[in-house]
Amino acid sequence: MPNRIAKAAMTEGLADDQLHATHRHETLYRRWSDGGAGLLITGNVMIDHRVLERPGNVAVDPVPEDGESEGMAQLRAWAKAGTRNGNHLWMQISHAGRQSPRYVTSRPMGHSAVQLSLMGNYARPRALTEPEILDFIQRFANVARIAKEAGFTGIQVHGGHGYLLSSFLSPVTNQRTDRWGGSLENRARFLLEVVRATCAAVGPEFPVAVKLNSDDFRKDGFTLDELCERGALAQ
Repeated sequence: MPNRIAKAAMTEGLADDQLHATHRHETLYRRWSDGGAGLLITGNVMIDHRVLERPGNVAVDPVPEDGESEGMAQLRAWAKAGTRNGNHLWMQISHAGRQSPRYVTSRPMGHSAVQLSLMGNYARPRALTEPEILDFIQRFANVARIAKEAGFTGIQVHGGHGYLLSSFLSPVTNQRTDRWGGSLENRARFLLEVVRATCAAVGPEFPVAVKLNSDDFRKDGFTLDELCERGALAQ
């Protein structure tokens, strides 16, 4: 990287009606690239068009076929604009989980059927089945592969802020009794499997980062000690 200055992810809300990147992404990231930061991280790029963090998210779902199919050309243009000054541009890959507002979906999905209580803005989610979890693991990996092919120089798996992967980590929100809930090893399984599948999809020379909360800051929630312990599990 040309320097240690990084622009953190900020959701853009600039996608078109098909949830594809647009010329507005090119304009914005061209300006940020010209600003001189060594690393730019995009806002949420979703693996599931049904459950968005907000209207206007880019969603790579379905994953474009090889070549310049619909959606792929826009990603290539975005990546080119955002790396024009020799900086890195990493795609943040995410699933909103239960934190998809009512004006986006009335059928969110998550770790368990535990509703987010925030001014009535979020519907009660349904718990994911294991086949859906396994599907989402591959979706994260496939979107990472597409990001690499499109010209992004790295990816960030969004495992923070209460979105889907983050919500599996918290013992308060994750009430599952199968191998995806209970112990820290089980609660971390989804995220760790996503990271393993993603690394396998992009190869050892392509940066893969993870965005995490250090603590839930709530009673009996995910803690800094668990974060450190999970790091040991990952290794």
